[in-house]
Amino acid sequence: MKVVIACLNSKFVHASLAPWCLLAGVRAFCKTPWDAKVMESTVNGDTAAFAERILEERPDVVALSCYIWNISKTLELCRLIKQRRDCTVVLGGPEVAYRPREILEMCSFVDYVLSGEGEWTFSSLLDHLDAPSAVAGLTYRQNGAIGSNPEPDCKGTPPSPYCDEFFAQLGGRIAYIETTRGCPYRCAFCLSGRCSPFRAFDLDGVKKDLLRLAASGTQTVKFVDRTFNADARRANEILLFIKEHYGREIPSHVCFHFEIAGDILKDSTLDILRSMPRGAVQLEIGLQSFNEEVLRAVNRKTDTAKLLQNIRKLLSFQNMHIHIDLIAGLTGEDLESFKNGFNLAYALHAHMLQMGFLKLLHGADMREHPAKYPCTFREEPPYEVTSTPCLSAGEIRTLKRCEDALDRLYNSGRFLLSLSYLIDKVGFDPFDLFCTFGNAVDGSGLSLTEYVSAFYAFFAPRCDRDVLREMLVCDLLCASSSTQTPAAFRQQGTLYKRVKAHFVQQKNAPVKVALLPTKGQVCVVDPTKGKDLYNRFEPMFYRLADVQCLLDGRGG
Repeated sequence: MKVVIACLNSKFVHASLAPWCLLAGVRAFCKTPWDAKVMESTVNGDTAAFAERILEERPDVVALSCYIWNISKTLELCRLIKQRRDCTVVLGGPEVAYRPREILEMCSFVDYVLSGEGEWTFSSLLDHLDAPSAVAGLTYRQNGAIGSNPEPDCKGTPPSPYCDEFFAQLGGRIAYIETTRGCPYRCAFCLSGRCSPFRAFDLDGVKKDLLRLAASGTQTVKFVDRTFNADARRANEILLFIKEHYGREIPSHVCFHFEIAGDILKDSTLDILRSMPRGAVQLEIGLQSFNEEVLRAVNRKTDTAKLLQNIRKLLSFQNMHIHIDLIAGLTGEDLESFKNGFNLAYALHAHMLQMGFLKLLHGADMREHPAKYPCTFREEPPYEVTSTPCLSAGEIRTLKRCEDALDRLYNSGRFLLSLSYLIDKVGFDPFDLFCTFGNAVDGSGLSLTEYVSAFYAFFAPRCDRDVLREMLVCDLLCASSSTQTPAAFRQQGTLYKRVKAHFVQQKNAPVKVALLPTKGQVCVVDPTKGKDLYNRFEPMFYRLADVQCLLDGRGG
């Protein structure tokens, strides 16, 4: 008997963990023998071609993991498979587990929907295909009706998903690891606190898996634990284990990504993070909002003062990438409140400030209790909010354009010096800057060269245009070794050529050079030195007068 466990990932770089967890469950728990295989593609790939690949395996059972980013393509994949082969189609994952009856009523080509932890529920189904009513967590058709069984009470550590086949297909992609399941918190917009009771996996097994993943050729090992530091003692032990083995069993190029709650960080954890090798850790911290009344309304308790304090400490260590998140559209948050939170977050100067929008997920409290959390949202995935009693549809559209400008100007790392000049020197309000420029320029169809030109044209009348031009030239030098400077910003002339030749010879490297007459400086970027935590090459500044003296033979 043959089973194919399939998944459509959002991008090729993501090596999905879910199908490998199911495979591990089949091998660990099934009482009947199954020839099981994992197959992956992406939502951007050819769905019909992937269906053909699956059909070539002549499967008796096809199981697929469903998420907001792949549900539409996954259902199309199921339909194509069922048209060609009389096999059993099973769906699981958060996008179907909280509406299994709806899925079976809507999709005649789906046979079963699983809820709960797949390692146990899927293996049980394979053992009881002739008696589905015996399978905990299963929703099924029987005698023209739909039946549903309660989820099993799963405990303990599931079998490791890291088999030889997993490592054979990883190919340097992002590797995911789960060391806890569930979440101790119950935020109204999230499913993590609902999916299963919070529990930690066997720590010795976690350490073994970490070493195997780190040695696999991947650049990034990403923890999918929703709140990594919920248990500070355990978090500290894992961090210390990474530190102890870093540069030996763990190659020094590997970065470990953690999602943490910033306001509950213990001093002991901060001390360990301070001592971690540069580049070994990346932290993602969900702020969501700085309005504590808004946070309470969505069942999230945050000490915002402590949160700010801890993020500033983390950034002061200058040894790890810090990614922070805000959510637009939360209950009770109007535009002014969001603006205040945005400006507080921006002033931290984290390496990335993500601005997301509330998603009304199936199974989340905010979707299941519309009277308590009134809003309108798109009916198609990812179910983003379109208006709330505090944010009009027009204000949401403004925030979407603000998000685009934030990503292209700040999160890209390409405009940091220019933004610093406009905000710190000229006095622009950060939120207003991104909103007004985002509203004025639809950046989605613009190349980088066109976007730079649009940025300059928009802000030059509002500041010293010569200084802005120089900052943009410096930003382009720092952004990438391959970024081409737009023709209008390229520097020429005898002095420029002499200065560049001087630094190329002095550095013995293909450096990039810009003259900054308004500052009396020379900006020099050496792309062979590597990038900083903002993913930029660090600029070096020299006094132009001193360089001219050297060129004229008047300096030492």
